[in-house]
Amino acid sequence: MPPPIIDNDRSPAPRFLTVDRRIPEAIRSLLEEADGCASMSFAVGGSSCVRLAIRKTFELEAVDGDDFRTSVVGLGEKHPSIAPTLFQVIDRLGSGDEPLQSDTLKALIATFKAVLYEMYVLGEERRETMAYLSELLQALDGDKMPAKPRSAPRPQRGA
Repeated sequence: MPPPIIDNDRSPAPRFLTVDRRIPEAIRSLLEEADGCASMSFAVGGSSCVRLAIRKTFELEAVDGDDFRTSVVGLGEKHPSIAPTLFQVIDRLGSGDEPLQSDTLKALIATFKAVLYEMYVLGEERRETMAYLSELLQALDGDKMPAKPRSAPRPQRGA
């Protein structure tokens, strides 16, 4: 039997797999329930919970769509800094009502966690960083700012 692609016994879990407190509670609780079901191989419960969490995200992000695919596309358009591949995976694995196989369920949960991490954690950290830097720069007096260096004149071609 070939060794597993990801050896969870020797490497720490990526940060995005831990459901952060900045993710809205309604989504977080459904996702934690999906995780619990997946770990106990409850395909029906895990599949239902992760799909409900995705639909709750559409609701909280005010993404309107006639169907699942349209809503996923709308969410991707609302968050263009997130890799489109993640939304494609969510569309492919998350649509439908049938229970997902264990590996597929785990892949959907991990992909959705990555999207939520980008939306609610990294997005918030970027806003905090920019607010902090903005305050620092506003606090500088104009005379403390170094003068903008003058660029040397460019040599003309053919001269």
